Amino acid sequence: MLQTPLLIGLSQSDASPLDEEGQSQVLHRIMTMVDAARDDWPGYLEVSGEPDLDWIDAFDQYYNAEKIAEVIARSDSDDFSNDYVVMCCEFGATLGHVMISKQPRLLWHLEWPYWESALLDQKTGTLIPTFHWAIKKMSGYGWDDGFAQKVETCIQLLDKN
Repeated sequence: MLQTPLLIGLSQSDASPLDEEGQSQVLHRIMTMVDAARDDWPGYLEVSGEPDLDWIDAFDQYYNAEKIAEVIARSDSDDFSNDYVVMCCEFGATLGHVMISKQPRLLWHLEWPYWESALLDQKTGTLIPTFHWAIKKMSGYGWDDGFAQKVETCIQLLDKN
């Protein structure tokens, strides 16, 4: 999390460096990744309904160090749509979606490429880099961070401010 006082009170469109068309395209890509998770995750995780903390926890529990190593091994670094990239993008977008559902004042701080987007708490000027969290999860650095708890803790910290 990063607090940036310059972002306090800004709307989603005012906070983004992108023009209106760029913002629309980036938001569409993020929502496409959430929809992809809705389609993909129930095929191998015990999840149903709308993505929530149970979805985050199921993903987190499933992707241990061994599973992450398997994803990396089967992902062609020359293929932009490889499993690793898709998993990181689905997880980052879904983390953001769940956090917004838990704290509706959060909004997307839209950047290009879309995985550089982060959540923005307008009240505190806090940026929450959910896609970066996802990359850390899937790189081995943060594979055991406990993301459902991380989400809850982050929301609690925002609520205290």
